[in-house]
Amino acid sequence: MKKEELEAQGYKTYENEDIQVFWKPRICQHAGECARGNFNVFNPQRRPWIDLSQAPATEIADIIDRCPSKALQYELLNPISVVFEEELDRAAAYDRGKLIGECEFEDSDNRWIIMHTGVREAYEGKGIARKLVLKVIEAARAKGVKILPVCSYAKKLMTGKEEFKDVI
Repeated sequence: MKKEELEAQGYKTYENEDIQVFWKPRICQHAGECARGNFNVFNPQRRPWIDLSQAPATEIADIIDRCPSKALQYELLNPISVVFEEELDRAAAYDRGKLIGECEFEDSDNRWIIMHTGVREAYEGKGIARKLVLKVIEAARAKGVKILPVCSYAKKLMTGKEEFKDVI
């Protein structure tokens, strides 16, 4: 496994459920590609200096690919990432940057109406639709917005469930 191998070589590990990031301070040339790529993720003035919660795993991987010294390396644990895209009124699922599903809503009077949830055929049955709806629910809770599930999948998932009563 890559983690044990790199840690044996002196790399430090930062990880979440989607990505493992490895950093070897001794070979870091401080070129700044990482911080310029996303300062919220890679902030040398903060401890720990890497915060993986600040961007999708695929974005972090793309930034690390630009590291000239290879002091930063990564392993994607789940190449599928689900992100909330507020400006597009949706949660979206990506497989290595390719859009594979979405949960779309309309913003109406401080209420989000989930209109459609769909996943490309090759990705059906993997729990991605559920993750998409849950991502919209998570964002609604953070913003104090109620949800009206109109799409059949979201309606089936949410209706009558105690865990979602606070947002319906």
